[in-house]
Amino acid sequence: MRKKSVLSSTGFFRIWAAESISLTGAQITTFALPLVAAINLDASPWEMSLLVAAAGVSSLTFGLSAGVFADKYERTGLMHIANLARLAVLLTVPLLYWADALSVWLLALVTYLISALTLLFESAMTPYVPRLVGRDKVGPANSWLEASEAVGDVGGPGLAGVLVQTLGAPIAVLIDAVSYVVSSAALLGLPKAHPRDNGGADSADETHLAAIRSGLRLLRRDRYQWPIAVTSVFFNFFCSMFMATYMLYALRVVGFSPALLGVMTMLGGVAGLTAAAVNQRIINRFGIGPTVILGYVLPGITALPVGFVHLFDLPVTLTLIGISQFSWVFGIVVMHICVATMRQTMIPEHLQGRIISSARFMGWGVEPIGALVGGALATVSAVGLSGTIVVSTVGLLLAGLWPLFSPVRTLRTVEAEADAPADEKPTEPAGA
Repeated sequence: MRKKSVLSSTGFFRIWAAESISLTGAQITTFALPLVAAINLDASPWEMSLLVAAAGVSSLTFGLSAGVFADKYERTGLMHIANLARLAVLLTVPLLYWADALSVWLLALVTYLISALTLLFESAMTPYVPRLVGRDKVGPANSWLEASEAVGDVGGPGLAGVLVQTLGAPIAVLIDAVSYVVSSAALLGLPKAHPRDNGGADSADETHLAAIRSGLRLLRRDRYQWPIAVTSVFFNFFCSMFMATYMLYALRVVGFSPALLGVMTMLGGVAGLTAAAVNQRIINRFGIGPTVILGYVLPGITALPVGFVHLFDLPVTLTLIGISQFSWVFGIVVMHICVATMRQTMIPEHLQGRIISSARFMGWGVEPIGALVGGALATVSAVGLSGTIVVSTVGLLLAGLWPLFSPVRTLRTVEAEADAPADEKPTEPAGA
């Protein structure tokens, strides 16, 4: 956060402000849509899992293409397209709600489209940031971006819980829709960035499928990005199991109201702001690789008691869930900052779109599978909601152990990549 004066001259804080507003709105919808399904549509655990799965399906069907588009087309234009399309999609929700035509399947479709368009936005924005601020300022910039997401985590869930409980779904979703207009307005004055300006890998004779295949090959060859991508597969699978059942567990088993659930979720936003502020100190103390491992392990450790909180009195329940909410988001934000910085500094700018989207395809693509497994386990077995929470948290903890047996464990700084053998660095393929 001390780098504000340096980043200000780059125009970065226009993106940061836009992201803070947009992500707050996005958190409202992310939190509000499942609440509408659970409260207004009386959704079952299986139907709730469909909403979580819908977001992951977008990664499987569109994630790789989003990265190729980001390496091919002007990136600020792609961000505008994603924002305006998300506005249009979200406006359909209140219209359907007021027409009494809203269903779980339509909510799942909206979730899918919003997730796909967010992939497009993020695929364009991630390689745009180093171009805008310079590679020497990527670390501080990522800390601010994660802080903006934490702002959304702080304001979004609590506001969504109150809005849905008092005013209904249309107001909550309309606020999110307006946030994308504000986001695009903030982007208007920023410099354009076409990947070909930097010698991009895309060529006139390279097909879309060839570009996708090259991204997957380059990811597999990278000795740091590949183990992180594999770790994210296991972590996100169990994370989706947890998220698919946690809201119903909190509402129906623990007995939380929507407002209380939203307030507890806000602790994660406070944790995100804290993590963004102290992340660089942790990296300086332990190194960027060990900090990534810490970020993966911490959520599983502190979430283990959550599946048993319904057995305790309210003060103990609130304490255990509060510790889990805070530690979960703290670890993930620390990990996200480190991974984003590694990708933006170690991968050539003109290849970032396809390589990063390949990693997201793997990590985010398993989310619908994890969500459906969680929903099925909670619905058709004796395990139930609380048992599914326990299984998913054990899986999270085990997933965090994966990078311990990879080169990530010994990586101290991103500059260490300069010493990597040439055949282990991502380079443009001679003929895709």
